[in-house]
Amino acid sequence: MKKFFLILSILFVFNSCSLDDEPKSEYVLLPVESVEMPATGFNINEVNYIKVRYRRPTTCHLYDDFYIEKDGYTRTVAIRAIKLNENNCEDATEEGPYEVELAFKPTEVETYTFKFWTGTNGQGVDEYITEDVVIN
Repeated sequence: MKKFFLILSILFVFNSCSLDDEPKSEYVLLPVESVEMPATGFNINEVNYIKVRYRRPTTCHLYDDFYIEKDGYTRTVAIRAIKLNENNCEDATEEGPYEVELAFKPTEVETYTFKFWTGTNGQGVDEYITEDVVIN
């Protein structure tokens, strides 16, 4: 009898899920509008903060975190947002800009390159604000 209820429960779970349902949200990348590097420079083994400003396109775009891609001493950065798939989204391009801080703790005395993604141009090529940082 227990096996019957277990099998029945499993069938109920599989039948109640529909793969055709549109997800309620998705992750998207938002471009960086401007960047403010620390005036005092960067110190090794210390957390250094970079001010990053961005705008959200609609009220359904909610800040989640940073998207960071590491390649050696190069960091490519964008804003990761959650986009709610709803019908009542309003234009939010006039809001902001919003400011968030990117914490960076270098572990080696090197020159790091930060590439902050600002979007794509008319030909679909990614564009960046590039900052080279010498670690003290």
